[in-house]
Amino acid sequence: MNDNRDKILCVVALLFGLQACASTGAAMTRDAGDDDRVNDAGAREAPPPRDMPGEPVGRKAYIGLFGDSAIAVLDVDHEAVVKTIPVTAPDGLIVTPDGEKIFVSSTDTGTVKVIATDTDEVTASIEVGAKPAGLAITPDGKLLVVAVGGADEAVIVDVDTNAVVRRVPVGQAHASCITRDGRYAYVGSQVTTAPAVVKVDLTQDTPPQTFAVDKSPRMLACEADRIYFTAVGLDAVELFDPATGKLEAPIPSDGSPHDVRAANSGQTELVVSQTAGDLEFIDVPSQSIVARVPTGKLAHWITLSPDSAKAYVTNEGDDNVSVVDLEARQVTSTIKLGKAPRKMAIQP
Repeated sequence: MNDNRDKILCVVALLFGLQACASTGAAMTRDAGDDDRVNDAGAREAPPPRDMPGEPVGRKAYIGLFGDSAIAVLDVDHEAVVKTIPVTAPDGLIVTPDGEKIFVSSTDTGTVKVIATDTDEVTASIEVGAKPAGLAITPDGKLLVVAVGGADEAVIVDVDTNAVVRRVPVGQAHASCITRDGRYAYVGSQVTTAPAVVKVDLTQDTPPQTFAVDKSPRMLACEADRIYFTAVGLDAVELFDPATGKLEAPIPSDGSPHDVRAANSGQTELVVSQTAGDLEFIDVPSQSIVARVPTGKLAHWITLSPDSAKAYVTNEGDDNVSVVDLEARQVTSTIKLGKAPRKMAIQP
């Protein structure tokens, strides 16, 4: 009788994710290969996406799966997908500084969806205009800037009320970054005949200021004394001096650079190359790439862990995300996701 009871308890324990179970009358273990795979590069590879009902979830990350029309909710500690949230054509994605809301631009519906992180459900839909893309949020978490390419506008949204409070003309707006003081947004304009970086004052309703650039901006990163941005058809990272409105010498990349952001402000910038499928380290003082870490096909987005020790790189062509140790400069694990992961954000 006790042996049967022990076997039942072991089965229940396994269902709740324990690695091993042993008792006087029975012993059961899970195959370690189910949860500890090693890829060709020697890095640990997480199992395929799965729901984990009943298991505790700590810090979460949210990833737009463009090929699945969904947002994947990733348990960062367990490196497993715990839920998917339907959102068609998810493009821009960002988390509020308090970690309570996720904003996702849905390019085919002309809306920005609002997801509450306590329930992981869509709680609101904000009408912004045709083809919304990149999202940026002020450091104080009060304003959201939506680049709305089809409407030729940068749309400003009140984060607390989810209400549109202002529309600023920006031709074929694609993405933006916001200065550390939260005063200005720099928006990339992808007008073919007149590509530009457009300066928008977020504190007062004044006309935007337009600075012509060589090629259409893709993603932008606002740093203390310059703006880094990638551009369509340019295998390099552009540097823009906001004080003079001039471009500086570009930094060559391994091809089709996309997302760019600071790992250590004033010291190291990161950029992903879609051609090479890697994460590249830019030494700020020398303005040159000093290291490369292979991640995967069509590397798309960079998300830093709250302590800036790790970078998560979504690989759109491989349907996964690579976890990179920034000090060791190597991939430590690869997490399977759904189809075509693009933007990603981690709760602070």
